[in-house]
Amino acid sequence: MRSNAHKSRYHEEGDSSMTKMMMFYVPEDKDLLAAYGELSLRHEHLTHILRMTIKTLARLEVSEALDATANDTTAHLRDRIKKLARQRLGEGETLLKLQAILERCKRATEKRNDLIHSIWGKELDGETFRQRKDHCWQALPTVEELQILGEEIRVLTVSLNEARLTGFLAEELAKRSHPQ
Repeated sequence: MRSNAHKSRYHEEGDSSMTKMMMFYVPEDKDLLAAYGELSLRHEHLTHILRMTIKTLARLEVSEALDATANDTTAHLRDRIKKLARQRLGEGETLLKLQAILERCKRATEKRNDLIHSIWGKELDGETFRQRKDHCWQALPTVEELQILGEEIRVLTVSLNEARLTGFLAEELAKRSHPQ
């Protein structure tokens, strides 16, 4: 005997008389699930590089940076990076370039969170939707939409990592460590 606890009711926008029954839903589409999982993995890579950027700016060992940021959200990591970067770099081109990457990371994370933290459901008559944090029901993302966002996050991860290892951030930090 199935429990009805998994069902929820919602009202269609503009028509409070229309009540539909929704059930939790996990799609059987392996490509969609794979793209969803890949998006999660790519975002975790970004989170790790944010932690490594803190390591670089604070001159920490890897284990120290990982321990110090173990429970930090990506928002908190970005804020710490901004504070550390302002302290180490001061105002200028390098700080602004780093802040631009961090803003793009923020927007990508917000898109990812909207997708990952939504409830997926299916109407009893067959239509599938996801419920966002604002309680609005919306169509499920497509494989292509998930892949595009995953690629955006991958590019941001690579950009930030290159900046800190060999790019503009590494160059500026090297100048400041070895004044001429």
